[in-house]
Amino acid sequence: MTRRTRIQSISAAALVGFLLAGPCLAQSGSTTTSGTVPAPVTTGGVATQVTPLMRIQRSVAKINAQASTPEGEAEVVKQLSSRLKVSPDTLEANRVKWGLGWGETAMVYTFAKSSKKPITPDGVVEMRRSGTEWDVIAKDLGINIQAVAKKMNKNVPPSTKPAAK
Repeated sequence: MTRRTRIQSISAAALVGFLLAGPCLAQSGSTTTSGTVPAPVTTGGVATQVTPLMRIQRSVAKINAQASTPEGEAEVVKQLSSRLKVSPDTLEANRVKWGLGWGETAMVYTFAKSSKKPITPDGVVEMRRSGTEWDVIAKDLGINIQAVAKKMNKNVPPSTKPAAK
């Protein structure tokens, strides 16, 4: 296992922890994998169903991993700009202002766009940084977390690795 792989594995675990229970948003260049069908997860010897929030977190990690190279970042920005209907410059400015990775930025925009109540992406970041959990934010904003999980999965760009010959 290379040093980078070890760091990415550690970052994936840290990202999941921050997104599940952390009081603030986290930036990470982590990697993880997921299928399209939720699979049971073993926690403390007990199998539990993968939640929509867990699927969102996997999408966040995939986006961050994809953006870890200059070519991957360019593809992520292009994909997010198209899907979220936000200019690349605005995405970059907000990502830097918030101190987030690309996956978290996509999550914030997707929550704001999915809200039944008027809220800006800045408002979502403010709610999260105040310590409000993601599931509570979703409930307060009238967000269907299942729909957000599907939208986030669509935000994951295809791999930019060359095809095997």
